[in-house]
Amino acid sequence: MFNWGVRFKNKAWVIAFISQLMIVAQIVLEGFNMLGWTTFRLTEELQNEVLMLVNSIFMVLAMLGFIQDPTTKGYRDSKRAMEYKDPN
Repeated sequence: MFNWGVRFKNKAWVIAFISQLMIVAQIVLEGFNMLGWTTFRLTEELQNEVLMLVNSIFMVLAMLGFIQDPTTKGYRDSKRAMEYKDPN
């Protein structure tokens, strides 16, 4: 079974998980519409607006450093990486 606590501590994983949940929600809504259970339609315009909003939020989080390299602890580069003259 998954260790959800560890996964939710990895910010990159959380971003991917949220993105995938949005795709699943879109598929479910389209399925409900096809079955006639709802008349709500995700228009292309609405999809683009939601995508733009989510991308903007993730971009701001990335710029603020909340989405970090999952191979290092915390939000800083490792001491080894700070000493690089050339990328390894």
